[in-house]
Amino acid sequence: MRGKNSNKIAVILLVFSFIILFLVLIHLPYDLKGKEKVVVIIRRGMGVKEIAETLSKSELINSKTLFLLVSLFYGRRFIAGEYEFSRNMSTIHIMRMMKKGERKIYLVKIIEGSSLADVASSLEKNLVMKKEEFLKLARDREFLNMLNIPSDSIEGYLAPDTYYYSREISLNDLFAKIVNRTFRYFENEKMRRRMAELGFDVHKTLTLASLIEKEAKLEKEKPLISAVFHNRLRYGMPLECDPTVLYGTERTGPITKEDLKRKTDYNTYTFKGLPPGPICNPSESSIRAALFPADVDYLYFVSRNDGSHVFSRSLREHTKYVKLYQRRNSNSTN
Repeated sequence: MRGKNSNKIAVILLVFSFIILFLVLIHLPYDLKGKEKVVVIIRRGMGVKEIAETLSKSELINSKTLFLLVSLFYGRRFIAGEYEFSRNMSTIHIMRMMKKGERKIYLVKIIEGSSLADVASSLEKNLVMKKEEFLKLARDREFLNMLNIPSDSIEGYLAPDTYYYSREISLNDLFAKIVNRTFRYFENEKMRRRMAELGFDVHKTLTLASLIEKEAKLEKEKPLISAVFHNRLRYGMPLECDPTVLYGTERTGPITKEDLKRKTDYNTYTFKGLPPGPICNPSESSIRAALFPADVDYLYFVSRNDGSHVFSRSLREHTKYVKLYQRRNSNSTN
């Protein structure tokens, strides 16, 4: 009887010792003094064994076997992403972070009217990627072909919005999703029918929408500005859109007489028709305005210098307003 009790006690002590050892090991860091950050990217689709191997190679866990064992308590499922660990973290701490998804999230802002150069600067500022890397990707022929973009860049095809990015997916995949969101907007039957009526395709629509986006400061004026451009296209007149001139010279305003004379692919003072592609990433309201212009016969517009415009039917009338508002602008700056 006494022997049986002794065996039971021994088993209990053994199990208790194993539990204590197990708890100690899972709470034991790889290096108590290791405070420096170690960045680890857990990709989508990575299995628990691959995650354990990645953490082991990064010298963050003491035992892959222990990690696999403990992962059973977490359903062997973790949230992918870019994590910042340190070697003084325990195995259980690292697991909890991956289970909760406490990963690095990057802000990707595509602002209405922003150009590729603007987006590149924003991406670099938010530590997403270097300007040069983005611009190289944005003009990569293979990438453009994959996205079915008939242009020399993704200018105009980035749907404006705020996106939250985590590095479990590649940047190529991120921008492909943003571009595809733009294409999905044109899947609407009404939009497709209207493009057919105008003889437009997605590229032409985005190009015209980008001009409207850059010219219009007030939402209510977008259909009016669109009407001016449509009318000028119909009559074979140059669009004479100042923002296209600046885009072609790759600089910001104010526009000069020399700029207007300079021949570039985007100087719409020197040729008739649309430029070869968009000059910014237009909003949905500008896209709608490009396809549904106001029913007016205006051919000209000039800024009132307060965000609004005066619209005219004749060159004589337009010239009068140009002189008026240029004089007012000159007086206000003196």
